[in-house]
Amino acid sequence: MTDASVTSLEVRYDSRRAVLSASKTERGTLTLFVPTPHALLQGTRVRLMITFGDGDERFELQGVALTGGRALGRNGEGGFLASFVGDDKRRAAEMIAFCAQRPLSMGTASRERLTLRKSCKLKLGNRQVPGELRDLSQTGAFVVGRQLGKLKEGEPVWLKVGGGLLGLGGTWLEARVIWQGKKGEEPGVGLRFTGNEAKQASAIQRLLDRAVAGR
Repeated sequence: MTDASVTSLEVRYDSRRAVLSASKTERGTLTLFVPTPHALLQGTRVRLMITFGDGDERFELQGVALTGGRALGRNGEGGFLASFVGDDKRRAAEMIAFCAQRPLSMGTASRERLTLRKSCKLKLGNRQVPGELRDLSQTGAFVVGRQLGKLKEGEPVWLKVGGGLLGLGGTWLEARVIWQGKKGEEPGVGLRFTGNEAKQASAIQRLLDRAVAGR
């Protein structure tokens, strides 16, 4: 059954590289410039059926129009800017990873993620909640847990792998929530690390190295 409140659009980019030029991630927000002759009102919910001129692949995304009327892309073509949240943001990130010829699990991350299962804690202000670390890279992580549903995108948090496990030494890693939704069948939160880069990079690399060695 079609949702009448959602505008469906067939969108074709000249190439996968064109998608990379049209997308932007900043402060936890993922946006995509959508070329189209149709003028939309700001706030319109859109379903995008996206194809590429240099391949047969097809992605379907759902988002919201951030700009009304007809915006202009870099080459002067008309269209609008769309944003994505939750599972739709994850799917948009997977499309971007595909276009960049990276594993889909990387999404918009610049480093490949390691899949693992390690108990952890998230600190939100004065409150600590338990969770389980499911993947990790130098730039971010995905954490699942029963008490994480109220976290909001953009919210600052601290992550620690319990008990100094795998040489992390109990270091609290400064991060920010960049999306919330499911990865596979499990709901959780996607984090991007934001703290002292050298200190955190060293701690995270020890965890990555020892996790790989323990496989």
